[in-house]
Amino acid sequence: MNMTVRRAIVLAVIVGLLIPSAVISYFTLQGQRNTLTEQLKKDHARLTDILVLGMQEPLWNLSADAGMPLLNLIMDDERVVRVVVTDPALGVFLQAERPERRRSRLFQLRKTVVYQGSEIGQVMVEVDSGMLEALLANDRNKLLLTLGGQLLVSLALIMVLMQARIVRPLMRLTRDSERLAARELDRPFNWHGTDELAALGRSLESTRTSLQTLFGELENKNRALESDIAVRKQVEYQLRVSEERYRRLVESTRVIPWEAQAGSWRFSYVGPQAEALLGYPLSMWYQEGFLTSYLHPDHRHMAYQIFGESLPDQMEREFECKLLAADGRNVWVSMVASVLAGKNSEKYLQGYFIDISSRKKVEEELIHYRNHLEDLVQARTAELASANNELQAFSYSVSHDLRAPLRTVDGFGQALAEDYGDKLDEQGRDYINRMRRATQRMGELIDTLLNLARLARSEMHCEILSLSLLVQTVLEELQNTDPQRKVELLVAPDVFVHADGKLLRSAVYNLLSNAWKFTSKAQGAKIEFGVKDSAGSPVYYIRDNGAGFDMALSSKLFGAFQRLHTIHEFEGIGVGLATAQRIIHRHRGEIWAEAEPGKGATFYFTLGANGNEGDAKMPDPQI
Repeated sequence: MNMTVRRAIVLAVIVGLLIPSAVISYFTLQGQRNTLTEQLKKDHARLTDILVLGMQEPLWNLSADAGMPLLNLIMDDERVVRVVVTDPALGVFLQAERPERRRSRLFQLRKTVVYQGSEIGQVMVEVDSGMLEALLANDRNKLLLTLGGQLLVSLALIMVLMQARIVRPLMRLTRDSERLAARELDRPFNWHGTDELAALGRSLESTRTSLQTLFGELENKNRALESDIAVRKQVEYQLRVSEERYRRLVESTRVIPWEAQAGSWRFSYVGPQAEALLGYPLSMWYQEGFLTSYLHPDHRHMAYQIFGESLPDQMEREFECKLLAADGRNVWVSMVASVLAGKNSEKYLQGYFIDISSRKKVEEELIHYRNHLEDLVQARTAELASANNELQAFSYSVSHDLRAPLRTVDGFGQALAEDYGDKLDEQGRDYINRMRRATQRMGELIDTLLNLARLARSEMHCEILSLSLLVQTVLEELQNTDPQRKVELLVAPDVFVHADGKLLRSAVYNLLSNAWKFTSKAQGAKIEFGVKDSAGSPVYYIRDNGAGFDMALSSKLFGAFQRLHTIHEFEGIGVGLATAQRIIHRHRGEIWAEAEPGKGATFYFTLGANGNEGDAKMPDPQI
């Protein structure tokens, strides 16, 4: 925006006066408003307290006439809009209202009337802040008139001073500057005074003197420059020599530089290494259509599509293709091209060829090896499928051939106990019971072995699921099995994972049931599930304050049928942790434990590439 100095100074003065005045006025009015508001609140509270004290006797005696004089006295205050006295049993006892006094913000205050220690009623006094706002408006108008008068007087004084000390000197400075721009350097600029503008005028005089001297020196330097031009011509000659040396150096490498016309792709320059690349004389490379003629048919369509497009300036395109050599060989090259602007805005192509035949040969060998490797993988997969089928058949055999005799032994044991139990002594009946328990335990072991075998063969179906909800559900199931137990359960919220729901539930159930079992004898039992960060990856843990174990025995912890406590201390067959480990390993995770005898144990586990993809906040899935 174009603005004269006078207008700019006037605007700056107005803004400089208005802003401080406005700020001071605002805070003054705001302070006055706060003072008046506080006084209104105090008066409001005082009137309410007077009404509470004055209504004790009327409310106690249920005499409305006795309380009416005080009510009218309160209403005589211009600020009071409404007064209501209520009785807990009768409702409204006394009330008065002046709705015409509602002009601004209303304040309500309620207090309870207590007489001889009993609550006998309640009073409400409503006041209006209209009088307060009127006082503030009057003060605001007075302040604005004062500020307006002050601003007008200040502007008049400033305009007179500015005309004498700023505007006239600036106009003179402008005239002197125009003389300086027109190179009228013969007449001096005479300035007197001690202010900043006079100092600036004297600076202009110094500038005039300096320019006189400078122009004289420039004439001398122009003569010296003419002598330098001869030197520059010699330098240009040396540059051309260096360019030729660089060209020879490039042409001696395996990289083949070239230039071509942008429209026709006809070579205007090709490095001499091209003869050794394909075996054609260099003169053939300059013929029209050479590139398309000796490009392998498999790559012509792709080359036309890529290089037929108009390339943006300075942008490189790279294309790998085969060229037909003079001896019939297929030579793999990497062709790079970019568009450059030449003289008269004409564009040309510049790039290079690189022989990549050796690399392509290695790549083909790698492809052959990869195909062979895939065949080997397919063969191994078929062998594995066959082994799984055999294992499945073995599992069926174990399930059928071992369970049948066990059921027979258990059945005969039950028959002996029922039919001949009264004919046997105590030791005989004990033998029968021990035999039955052994067969039943053997059945449990067979089931456990089959379940362990199935873990390695079952197909995984991973999805995003709430690990927090899964843990909470298992803990509720465990609590329902023994509702009399008091166990503190802590579950970290909003923990999501990407895993197989059924398998992970089995692992979590085994870990939590293990914690539930080993805290059965602890005072103030506590089981906690949480997650922590380790090297940027989540580590989940289940912690308890139960029996714990000796870390020297940790190598046996995840072995099947391995127990760190006797069966008389804690029940179980010792496969729960082995099952959990196999499930975690199937999720490409790890599981380990830390414990101390008598102080509990903590089991940590991670979920690998298939397990941690869902750690972000997700809606709770169905488990």
